[in-house]
Amino acid sequence: MSRTTPLTEAFRTLGRVPDCPIIDLHTHPDAFQGIYFPAPDMDGILRTMDRANVRIIAMAPHTALKDPAYGNPITLQMMAAHPDRFRTYLCYNPHYPADLAGLLPLLDLPGVVGFKIHPGETRYPLTGDGYAPLLAAAEARGCLVLSHTWNEPTCNAAQCRQVAERHPNLRLLLGHSCFDDWTGAMALARDFPHLYLELTAAAHVTGFVDEAVAQGLAAQMLYGTDLPWFDPYTTIGSVVYADITDDDRHAILHGNAERLLAEVVSAQVAG
Repeated sequence: MSRTTPLTEAFRTLGRVPDCPIIDLHTHPDAFQGIYFPAPDMDGILRTMDRANVRIIAMAPHTALKDPAYGNPITLQMMAAHPDRFRTYLCYNPHYPADLAGLLPLLDLPGVVGFKIHPGETRYPLTGDGYAPLLAAAEARGCLVLSHTWNEPTCNAAQCRQVAERHPNLRLLLGHSCFDDWTGAMALARDFPHLYLELTAAAHVTGFVDEAVAQGLAAQMLYGTDLPWFDPYTTIGSVVYADITDDDRHAILHGNAERLLAEVVSAQVAG
């Protein structure tokens, strides 16, 4: 393995590699209270994507994390305007489980890839009854669930393990890779091939990408940024300059996401 390869040199000198596009499976295309983002609107996000050679992003509005009825249409409209660049998650608030019935038909829309949930923001544990019908539906439909995960009581590695055991076919994306419990996150990915380590913020921690790949988890790692929270190049650099192979870099930056998104489309067609 080497930090100097044709791929890393191309990124260093050109800032992009045509045969290594970026797919970002964790973004939020709107403003957030108490912080300034320079370009959180659709046009600004597209400019950021073009600058960093990000081919596709999967989105969930900040506003939808608390109020899905208000926030979900934001990304559905963006996706309709640019179906080649945008995919969307449907946000769900477990305090209002009756709302799930209205969300399920939207999973049939082209470009809708699954659900985004945030146990920390809603202060509701991932293993709670309010999430159970969503997780069962996502498992049955073959779509993705991107959950905020952190070393905190509502969504820590122990919570994720219970969910993985209950739903052996659920494509669960561990947003932030159980941040600050790196051992727990990697153990989850080793034990459950249907779990994925999403790298928002986690990739910035020195050695995490290298160690996860060394443990054989390259096929279960996904590029993500929380855009507009982090610039795409921050995470690109964390992957490109990790001590891993170019095959691993391709897998993490786009290959694994391409496979997952294709599986979601296949499940939509079959279902």
